Amino acid sequence: MELASANWREWYRCRHQQECFKSGTPYEEYVSTVLSRFHSDFMNPAPTGTYGDGGCDGIAEAGTIAYACYGQRPGRKAEDELAEKIGKDFKRAFQEWPVFHTWRFVTNAPFGPKATKVMVGLQQTHHADPVRPLKIVHFNTDRLWSDIVGKLSADTLDELFPGVPGAANVELHDLIPLLDSLGSTAVTPNLGDSIRPVPPNKMSFNNLPESSRLEFNSGRLLAPRIDAWYASASDPGLYDTHGARFRALYQGVLAVTTDPGEVLERLYVALAGANPRMDRTRANATYAVVSYFFDSCHIFEEPPGATPSGEEVTRALAN
Repeated sequence: MELASANWREWYRCRHQQECFKSGTPYEEYVSTVLSRFHSDFMNPAPTGTYGDGGCDGIAEAGTIAYACYGQRPGRKAEDELAEKIGKDFKRAFQEWPVFHTWRFVTNAPFGPKATKVMVGLQQTHHADPVRPLKIVHFNTDRLWSDIVGKLSADTLDELFPGVPGAANVELHDLIPLLDSLGSTAVTPNLGDSIRPVPPNKMSFNNLPESSRLEFNSGRLLAPRIDAWYASASDPGLYDTHGARFRALYQGVLAVTTDPGEVLERLYVALAGANPRMDRTRANATYAVVSYFFDSCHIFEEPPGATPSGEEVTRALAN
């Protein structure tokens, strides 16, 4: 399979980032899966009895590359635990696997001063060792993409992240004029408080990935222009029509996948076509429209007891 455009690789990168937002074991399982696709001889030793896993979360290239992996655990003393993990994993792997010359520590946890000092200390001790020189490398989310995941073939990426959007036709074609208007250089009108506050826990309640939250927050800056567009529409029921269609489309997507990130990708494609991120302006317009209907309760679910923000939309359009 060939990627239709560079946009698809960006879509896969977004999916990679979503996986890297996971904590603990799910993140570590993702890393192991990725490495097994990258290295033809990758093995992740299963813990056995008193031997454990030998301080190794993966060995590859005939034993010359050893991996350790750590998914951050919320609610713990992350920096202390991370620093301790680096030191212990390296010491055990160094003793148990005498043939590797490259040690890679893969983590989604932020490196603070303690963790950095431990890593630098290991590098200074072992890089120029006359008997067994070692290359010791920290792999964060970006490096895991650039050095490993991003180098995989399109077929392998599709295997890792099935369901790449490939819609041939825009399903919400009558919203194209709205996207076009948001892509213009028109000044955003001042509509008072028409930027509606979504219930603060709605994104968490629906488990939206951090990358999608950033997209939504960017898109919400265009909410006053969307209000103005609907307010000036010749059809006074256009907003309700679009809202109902968004809700129906959302329900249809849920029949295919319940993964929040995947749901949003399919909504983006339904709105803007097969390459919603090809053009930055178009992408921002797409985020704006989808976040608009998210905030107005048409897609995704309201937390229990939340005040429907759709009422605020109706008030804003009526003013």
